[in-house]
Amino acid sequence: MGRLLTATTPVGLWLGLGLSILPTPALARACRAPVPAIPSAALQTFEVEQFGLSLDIPRNYRSMLRASGHITFHDPHSFTFIQCLVRTGEYGEVPPYVALEVHQQVDHELPLVDLIRERRPWLDYYSPEYNIKAFAGQDSLQYVYFNEIYQLEIANISFISPDGRTLLTLTGPIEHPIMVNVLSPSAVGIPLPEAGSRDY
Repeated sequence: MGRLLTATTPVGLWLGLGLSILPTPALARACRAPVPAIPSAALQTFEVEQFGLSLDIPRNYRSMLRASGHITFHDPHSFTFIQCLVRTGEYGEVPPYVALEVHQQVDHELPLVDLIRERRPWLDYYSPEYNIKAFAGQDSLQYVYFNEIYQLEIANISFISPDGRTLLTLTGPIEHPIMVNVLSPSAVGIPLPEAGSRDY
């Protein structure tokens, strides 16, 4: 028995060393990062009845309710990719998308810009210029900042829900089809008088 161990030890040592220098096999990934699908020319209306809001989005786009209460909008390829990540537990970078951020239980007596800075504190890094405009029939603050990670300009529209309890922010790349649609002069772009009813 002792002779067998002595004889096989060098073989095992060389085999172990040989295997250790071989390249580690890449783990097979079930989820492949997608090329975003082309948005359909036809639109569909997405309604958020809770906040009395409706958005026109490409007919082939999908919405997703996040655990945070935010709603995100994705092209079909990206939507399938996210479902795969959830199913497999893998990690992956999702292509840029539009989101409706929902921040509940806000202090409606605070100026809107203060609510934005309170619930989205990282905005102070960008110091965006806030512009008062009308959106969905109500007052809003619109602002743009440049995202260094995605190398994209991000457009934002922040406003208070009709009941005054929720800060809503529609946010996404300024060239995204949903943001292009809501930022068009016919959809928004109506400046409010400088002396508004709210303190901004």
